[in-house]
Amino acid sequence: MPKHSPRRNKATLYDLFHKDPFAGKGYAKGTEDVPRTLSNFFKLSWRHISHIMSVNLAFLVANFPVILLLLAFSGLLSDSISSPASSMLPILLGQIQSSVDPVSAALFGIHGIQGSLSVMTTATKIVYGFGALIVITWGPANVGTTYILRNLIKGDPIFFRHDFFYAIKRNLRQCFIMGFLDLLFCTVFVYSTVFHFFNMSLGMIGSMIFYASLLITIVYFIMRFYIYIVLITFDLSIFKILKNAFIFVSLGLKRNIMAALGIFALLLLDYFLLAIIMPLGLILPFVLLYGYGGYMAAYAAWPKIKQYMIDPYPQDQVEQEAPIFADDVSPKN
Repeated sequence: MPKHSPRRNKATLYDLFHKDPFAGKGYAKGTEDVPRTLSNFFKLSWRHISHIMSVNLAFLVANFPVILLLLAFSGLLSDSISSPASSMLPILLGQIQSSVDPVSAALFGIHGIQGSLSVMTTATKIVYGFGALIVITWGPANVGTTYILRNLIKGDPIFFRHDFFYAIKRNLRQCFIMGFLDLLFCTVFVYSTVFHFFNMSLGMIGSMIFYASLLITIVYFIMRFYIYIVLITFDLSIFKILKNAFIFVSLGLKRNIMAALGIFALLLLDYFLLAIIMPLGLILPFVLLYGYGGYMAAYAAWPKIKQYMIDPYPQDQVEQEAPIFADDVSPKN
């Protein structure tokens, strides 16, 4: 006698997260042929929510230096000392030592205010040192999680641990190189944008430089939708991966804009949660933020990659050697 009766229809937590949203609507059990449209996005993302949360956790675990760097930046491990809030204080102290008058006393009351200054401790320096490992972990973490997200969008079966390490092993050399370049570009572009934002007061030239930096940052942010998917899918050089990701910024403009707005809305939600309900705002990045944002990016990118890099060519040609934008490439998997 079977352990579970076939008549038992009680819903379980697994059923809640894996229920087929297209059942009874003319779609097959698999989602390979389901159009990746905006109307289907929420249905598919709900179907894949458990995998998306797993991707989020895998990224954080594989990319643990991110957490260490956030801990170091937070100042929780640093010491706090008192420091003059005004640079005028040393001058006033010299004046007061020679003679005290009402004006000097009044100025001392204003400029003598002490502020708090954070000083790095040995623990902070150690955490920063381990946080520097992000240069090594960034690429593999992005490659492994992108492979799983791409397969979710394709409708392929997922074997989570196997797929994650398979993608890293298969793209080992390129994932380290691309990861280093990606981290470098992200750091330089974001720093440049923030730096020039605070220097917009310098005039028209400062404003022009800021908007140029902002535009470059946005373009590269959208390029990242495609970079790692192209890397794991096709046998291309790093230069050609970046080149074709740049081309896709304009080819998939509508989908890219929708995905970028969705990611921005997700970040905005986390910001408001931090301001209103801080525990939820702290939990969201550890549960959903990266995974759902990455799913949006892959959902926007994969149909365009398939349209321009795979569909125009016969299947037997694609399996051996598929040209893309006048460059010959070989699909990996």
